[in-house]
Amino acid sequence: MRDYDGKTAAERVAERRERLIDAGVELFGERGYAATSIRAVLHQSGLRDRYFGESFADLDALLAAAYSRLIDEEISGCAAAIAKTTGGSAGARAMIGTITRSFEENPGKARIKAREVLSGGPISREQRRAGLRRLAQLVADLLPPSKSLNSSNSLLLSLGIVAAADELLMTWMDGAEGLTRDRVIDVVTQLFDATARHISDT
Repeated sequence: MRDYDGKTAAERVAERRERLIDAGVELFGERGYAATSIRAVLHQSGLRDRYFGESFADLDALLAAAYSRLIDEEISGCAAAIAKTTGGSAGARAMIGTITRSFEENPGKARIKAREVLSGGPISREQRRAGLRRLAQLVADLLPPSKSLNSSNSLLLSLGIVAAADELLMTWMDGAEGLTRDRVIDVVTQLFDATARHISDT
């Protein structure tokens, strides 16, 4: 049943949830998780106190939802970039190129994906693990087929590449080791190529 504004109760709840996530992305990216409170999120979203609890149990759950949204965007962007290549090494380079470009263009979102999600509780940490596995599946789909390597082991190898890339991205964000965006792209692509050659030789 729709009320006077033409929206159902469920639609209004969903709309408020999105506003809370919007506020979370803004504040976690700008202030960090530890410096963000539920009250600050409510103020940023323009919602009353009672509306936080209808969508999220606590701030950790909001951080997980914010991270999930950002990973959805990243996965979509990577998939679109890969689709424009012939796959393999070119696809891997396009993927890390897309991620690094996103980090440069959206430092607040990059901060959430690379760092703030690690500051949360069990819900956001599990969401991060799920996000890394999704990225690893994109990498696994780019690796060459192998008779001696099953899909589970291929995913584990890909997860290793993604984990290494994640660490390089954080190091790059910190301005350490003299890393540049191009260097990160080259190193991650080299990791992919070395893994692909290993698989082809087995």
